Amino acid sequence: MDMPNTGQFYVLALDPVRDEHGNIVHVRHISIRCTACGGITELSGDVLRKIPGGTVLTCDHCGARQAVSNARLAECDHTLPEGPSHNP
Repeated sequence: MDMPNTGQFYVLALDPVRDEHGNIVHVRHISIRCTACGGITELSGDVLRKIPGGTVLTCDHCGARQAVSNARLAECDHTLPEGPSHNP
């Protein structure tokens, strides 16, 4: 299976908070691999920057950044292997 790609990052794992329609409201945790340097970064809490309708992804290793819409992340979420749900 191919890993979902945002352009700058491969999404390895995603833990979103969804609204009643299944849309991503915000991301609690995301694990990404940078296409520039190959480094893997775990983002959550205050380190994970939220913008209206999206999320800013930043590589801890080389500093590469990309703003990604939550709608795009929802597409990535459908292609990730299913794991335990973290939603209440």
